[in-house]
Amino acid sequence: MTAPEATYAPANAIDVFVHNGWTSNYATVGNGYDSTQDWFQVKLAKPAPVYEVFSLWTSPSKPTEYDLQVATDPGCQTWSTVAHVVNPSDKDSQVIDRKDPISCIRIQALATNSKTGYTINEFEVWSGPKPAPVVGQIIPVPVQQTPGTGQPWELTAESRIVVSAGDLAATAEILAGYLRPATGYKLPVVTGSATAADIALTLAPVPGLPQGNEVAAAEGYSLTMSSAGVKVVAPKTHGLFNGFQTLRQLLPAAIYSPTAGVGPWKAQPITVVDYPRYAHRGLQLDPARNFLTVAETKSMIDQMAALKGDRLHWHLSDSQSWRLEIKGYPALDGTGCNGADCIAGFYTQEDFKDVVKYAADRFIEIVPELESPAHATAAVTALGGRAVMGCQGQTQNDRFCTDPNDPASARALAFWKDAIAQLAAISPGPIVHIGGDEAIGMRHDDYKWWIRQMEIIVNDNGKRMMGWNPALEGYAPGSTSINHYWSDYTGGGPALIKPEWFNQGRDVIVTPEYNAYLDFGYDGSPGRTPRTELLQSYAWDPEWVYEKYRSVWAQPAYGGPKAEDILGLEAPIWGEQMRGLATNEFMVFPRLAGILEIAWSPKALTQDYDAYRQRLSVAGPRWAFANVNFGTIAQVAWSTAAMGTVARFGADKALSNAPLARLTAGSLPPGNFTAVIDWGDGSPKEPAGIAGRDYVTSQRQGRSLMSVSGSHSYPADQVYHGTVTYSHQDQTWVVPFIAGPDSIYGAVTGPDGGALSGVRVTAHDPETGATVGTPVTTNEHGRYLLSVPEGTYDVCFDAEQADGAGAQFGFVSVCARGIAVGGVNVGAFDRQLASACTTKVTGRVSGPLPVSSGLTCLDGAVVSGPVTVAAGAGLVAVKAKVSGPLSVNHAAQIRVIDSEVGGPVSVSGVTDRIAISGTKVSGPLSVTSNSVKSAPVIAANRVDGPLSCSGNTPPPTNTGKPNSVSGPKKGQCAGL
Repeated sequence: MTAPEATYAPANAIDVFVHNGWTSNYATVGNGYDSTQDWFQVKLAKPAPVYEVFSLWTSPSKPTEYDLQVATDPGCQTWSTVAHVVNPSDKDSQVIDRKDPISCIRIQALATNSKTGYTINEFEVWSGPKPAPVVGQIIPVPVQQTPGTGQPWELTAESRIVVSAGDLAATAEILAGYLRPATGYKLPVVTGSATAADIALTLAPVPGLPQGNEVAAAEGYSLTMSSAGVKVVAPKTHGLFNGFQTLRQLLPAAIYSPTAGVGPWKAQPITVVDYPRYAHRGLQLDPARNFLTVAETKSMIDQMAALKGDRLHWHLSDSQSWRLEIKGYPALDGTGCNGADCIAGFYTQEDFKDVVKYAADRFIEIVPELESPAHATAAVTALGGRAVMGCQGQTQNDRFCTDPNDPASARALAFWKDAIAQLAAISPGPIVHIGGDEAIGMRHDDYKWWIRQMEIIVNDNGKRMMGWNPALEGYAPGSTSINHYWSDYTGGGPALIKPEWFNQGRDVIVTPEYNAYLDFGYDGSPGRTPRTELLQSYAWDPEWVYEKYRSVWAQPAYGGPKAEDILGLEAPIWGEQMRGLATNEFMVFPRLAGILEIAWSPKALTQDYDAYRQRLSVAGPRWAFANVNFGTIAQVAWSTAAMGTVARFGADKALSNAPLARLTAGSLPPGNFTAVIDWGDGSPKEPAGIAGRDYVTSQRQGRSLMSVSGSHSYPADQVYHGTVTYSHQDQTWVVPFIAGPDSIYGAVTGPDGGALSGVRVTAHDPETGATVGTPVTTNEHGRYLLSVPEGTYDVCFDAEQADGAGAQFGFVSVCARGIAVGGVNVGAFDRQLASACTTKVTGRVSGPLPVSSGLTCLDGAVVSGPVTVAAGAGLVAVKAKVSGPLSVNHAAQIRVIDSEVGGPVSVSGVTDRIAISGTKVSGPLSVTSNSVKSAPVIAANRVDGPLSCSGNTPPPTNTGKPNSVSGPKKGQCAGL
């Protein structure tokens, strides 16, 4: 059949929603419905095979019956029907699999229930199968993710960050710092082989990264997670950093908490191969209008890094204020701000360098902006006003003189040479932004001359210049300066935008005001208009942008921005209506997540708004636990997540208003929840209050965590496992918490599970090795309570020091590294000590008994004859009886505890450890010429004969337990 002219004329289709879709302009009035006039068609840029056609309809404004038609002739005059569709779904996919080149595609309605035609929100033509929507937990959505099988991986107190090279340690420390606060784990950074609990960071080629793609090589990575461990591999360190951000998102949302909580910290098996679409993925902050402190700026940097953003455009001057110290110009002091209750402030050059380093450590490049020639009232005023910095006859206060023939322009440029030189000296990034927009009313030739002078100044300082359009009209032909495209705003004057902006092959950053300006209101919030709702901030692409002030699409109207010129995109949050960190967070999140996803992810994976909203739903709890004031808008069904805390009590065993649990409210108002505490000690459950703020868009207030705290006295100095149960209608969330003493607490057992008494337990500073607090020994039940200040320690269990009752048979002493007090590991320090005995002897043995090698342990054994211990061997005797003499010569160790020796005991030349305690010796006891690791213990023995000690290093000790001796005590044992 032959079609009417293929246009967007009102008789066919009109762009009612401009951005969101198209609505047919047909109404069933007059002569009734005429299906021949109810159609929609597109012409492909060039004929191509078509596999699938996808339409997103607005129900009920859709046809109830239509023909899908294609044309292959260049003029699209002859159509053939390839599918007949009845009652299409809102998400309407038709596979036609045409291999021949198709010129046009048409939907020809045949019947409708609507009286005003129909609305189509998306119309997609695919040369192959349309990719399935990707949901998952990762945002930006990665290039490739494949769920694995098997058991989850778990981050534990034993986990480490294992790096492939020592020069990765600094970055690995920053990454470990993202996981330590919530877990309380030490997570040391080490080299060597990784275990199943570890996170391995390795610099190496990654199969699957596109060859010749510089951005992929610089930032791409692979992540493999299974119960066998986590491996992040990348060609460059930036890629490892990006992969680690993905790892964080795969763990429970509470991993973003700045305070410690109860795990487990598990993540499901997965393999990810990923790399960015664009190198420049930016956010602009505007402290020039309302100040943000260094700490607040760093907070925004961390949140940006979590979403794989890598450029922070820092707008440091405007008409309201100049925020950066320029030495020699004290009047540029940071006074001034915008609006009622506004916030002023100032960055010293040291502040600037601090932020730059903080950002660089997180692979974010600072792009500083100092604005000229307009938007400059604060600077012009501080430098002497119009009389000094303005042209002759100039009436505006907001601009420098740009007339090359006026002496004031030379004075202005002299200042800018100083300012840019100082900025370049402290800014290691390659780009300096000079603003350049909205010089309304300025002679255009003068404007262009000024921009060129700024380009010379910036280039002379070794930097590349970037300016808001129309600054590029002043750039030198062929220069490397970047076009920062936002919109053709000329204050109602004639259009400036033209094809010449985009046909020079000049690099461009895309910041469409219509989609990417985050100070524009959303969901009823305060903010500039027109509003930028969540859909509008996501459903766009830098290769096809809407020119707001000219009401056209930029690419077909002006030929650009061209895909090959786009370096990336950026979202600004202008500061006129911002007041501190919270308002900036509310306006930036969640919308920045979608904009950075467009900048990172493949175009084919950013076409499904519903899938994006599902990814956002799990991002929300992460922001909540990070205490980010994000907009919990109704367009997203926000997920819930929970974390219990670790509550510590002191000697009084009492908690006072201690935080116990936190729950993200998701899409549910906190006021509709109730909570009950089970303290875990058998006491009655108690109702509890819930603290948390609700979503109030008019106040730019996001929904916070719902926190439960409580006060309670526990009956004993031990660990308790309690719960907080949140309820909302028929839904419940049971959140476990731990309460325990402000100490390290646990039990020590042997290989058979039996309690080990008398084991010495000490805490040591992990850096210096110094003992912290007072060492203790395990009681008859093997339990201990080690009181130390809050911190992280190495805790050592020394069975070899034990000299009291109990079966201490050469158990291997161990140290547990990175034990946190104030962290999450209360009661987790039960330790089982392995036996070092190579030979264990029980019952009766006919002597003599020679010990020639290894460690022989007499466990209550009775030996009828002498016992000799040869060089390098060792003997441990506990509750044993030896009828003959005991001779020890150059042995490794000798310990005789609570035993009897029916003859003399001679010990000489021992190299490791000596302990003779609570033992009856029928004859002399001689300890001579031994050099051991710690003082020989000669304590609480009954010796029928003399006790003589000489030449021992260090001298012997009785640990406060005197020996009973029938003969004289001689030498080093005289006082024992």
